[in-house]
Amino acid sequence: MRAEYAAKESALETHVYEIRHGFKPDYSQFREFVTLPSELPRLRDDFEYIYIINLDHEVLTMNHSIHWKLGNIPRQDELWLRAIADSIYMYKPTISLDVCPEEHMDSLALELPKRKRKIGYDFRVVVPRTNIAEARKTFLTRLLASTLIQYQDEIIRFGREWGPDSFPFREMAFALVSIASGQAKFHSFPSQQCNPRACGASDCKLNHLSKLPGWLDEEWAGDSAPLLEFGSLSHRPGEPPGASPTKMIYWLEDVLVSLTLVIDGKAITEAVNWGIEQGRTSFQIVVLSLFKAAFAEVFLGDDGEPFVEVSRAVDLSPLRANYCVSTHPRDRPELKPGMKTQRQFGELIMNSNCTGTVQRLRSQFPGLAALVNFFEVAGNRRAASNSEGILPPELYYRILDFVDYDTWKTCLLVSTMVRSCCLRKYRLDDRMSIVAGPFVRLQKYHKERLMSFDFQNMQTGKILPMMEVPRNIWMRECNWMPVIGSDRKALMLDVVIQFEPAENVPVEADSDDESYSLRSK
Repeated sequence: MRAEYAAKESALETHVYEIRHGFKPDYSQFREFVTLPSELPRLRDDFEYIYIINLDHEVLTMNHSIHWKLGNIPRQDELWLRAIADSIYMYKPTISLDVCPEEHMDSLALELPKRKRKIGYDFRVVVPRTNIAEARKTFLTRLLASTLIQYQDEIIRFGREWGPDSFPFREMAFALVSIASGQAKFHSFPSQQCNPRACGASDCKLNHLSKLPGWLDEEWAGDSAPLLEFGSLSHRPGEPPGASPTKMIYWLEDVLVSLTLVIDGKAITEAVNWGIEQGRTSFQIVVLSLFKAAFAEVFLGDDGEPFVEVSRAVDLSPLRANYCVSTHPRDRPELKPGMKTQRQFGELIMNSNCTGTVQRLRSQFPGLAALVNFFEVAGNRRAASNSEGILPPELYYRILDFVDYDTWKTCLLVSTMVRSCCLRKYRLDDRMSIVAGPFVRLQKYHKERLMSFDFQNMQTGKILPMMEVPRNIWMRECNWMPVIGSDRKALMLDVVIQFEPAENVPVEADSDDESYSLRSK
């Protein structure tokens, strides 16, 4: 079996994954696959059983939460099937300990290190800012929330298997810091009356994204082709897959980003040590796990020694590490007569309209809101290190209205004044800017609260009140997907945010109605 899969992997690397000049993927190499093999697999759940064989750890997994030792599966009298039972957690089956001995079971979850509270420097605890009332901050936080909502199933299914040096952990974390820092750019597809990624109509004649080789060509990526698909193993010769740095610790916009399984005093201390070893005496730090973030700033104290201002770990989203199903089946007790199913409320919240207002974003995604604010401060400081321009702000406003998108992004760091002028209209591409908001409007039929902004068409100057499209059934004219990375760029195809004209829909108060509160409890 190992030799067979090694041969398939080698063939995919040669004929599909490695992108060369004039290269055309050999589709015959993966015609048998529903989707290309990936370390970030996006699997449908419309099957009775989904089997995953982990040859590295010699584990057979069924339906994501049932883990058998590959060499000790109890096949006699089909015990391995009879032992499957509902757990107290809905849609997370387990193995009955009353039917099957534990010696046949296994776990794929990494062991979490014991938390160490001590920080090796003098410090004080601070509270991170989560105010996202400004339009650009709301937009970026909304996009970050969309990322975690879109990949919540993968995080729940596989997240506890990912170490901070693993490909999916690095890619996910890099996506978050790239979007929060404003480093991510945006890509749009032509508008059409179907979703090219997920159209199920057999008679549809429009263009579709068929089974991709892990990257997009000129038809969909234009001048950016070949553009990597987020999470795919495709790469250019001599380069690693993905868009993220290959290390667990790196600089992004003068902010030190450190990835870890557990955020504690040890993780903070190691990040500070690394920054000081790089020759820095004053810098900012983001420490990220898949579920939390902590923020720190290092500077020299009055005694000339490093001093650290640090926040406690803040939840990125309603998801929690103990929701993950890579752990041993005994962590999901069997549901027996008289017992009640337990709800893991964070998952319910993630599947509700938890992003329709600023209040919901701040309360349910505080770590993401703090991440946006933290990088905002970092950008302001970088701009402040440069000299101010000699022109009055009114002239900068006019000049910036006529520059292209890439020039606008460069101007963000020219000076404090120019940065302020740039952020007055938050550019998404060469055509559209966000100029006002956030507002809340109600969906026409379901009366759900939806995020809304005023956009400006930079080519015509027209102001366009727009509201978010809650479901991506087809591609609207105003659609954006993040592109992360610099030299190695990856398009986050499944993280799509779309807007449509608000027309005569009135603006509502940014408050939570009672029905949402009840659904979230």
